[in-house]
Amino acid sequence: MQLKWIRFALWIFVVIWMAVIFGLSSQVASTSSTLSGLTVRIVAEHTQPGFGKLPAVQQNSIIENYQHLVRKTAHVLGYMFLGMLCMAAFSSYALSLPRRTAAALSICIGYAGTDEIHQLFVAGRSGQISDVGIDSCGALLGIGAVIVILWGWHKLRRKKNRTV
Repeated sequence: MQLKWIRFALWIFVVIWMAVIFGLSSQVASTSSTLSGLTVRIVAEHTQPGFGKLPAVQQNSIIENYQHLVRKTAHVLGYMFLGMLCMAAFSSYALSLPRRTAAALSICIGYAGTDEIHQLFVAGRSGQISDVGIDSCGALLGIGAVIVILWGWHKLRRKKNRTV
């Protein structure tokens, strides 16, 4: 009975994170650009001494130069987390590692594809195949992280059981 609740909770987390991704993808271009620009500004203010004292034109130039990187990093991180959640959910089933990995990756790539199609209908946004590739790489990183974490956890449990 407890396993069913754990599975249910894991899938709820997957759906919630998909909703977060959908919400971010639903932002019109100007709102999305403002968010990524604000992110760059905050990071620059904390990592670049004297950034706040630069003329506004120079600050804006720096922000524009890093916005693309911030957007692509957001894709990787967002889908890395989705990959982790999907792999964690599939790890609660008695499936082989290749099947769990394939299922989790399929869901992430499928969602990335539908997310890019969705962006075609958002003002000022565009769907890009390259973003599906970036999202897929992020998902694969997340899936790999869960595999490593579970491998380490099982190894510790086996070691602990041998010493008891």
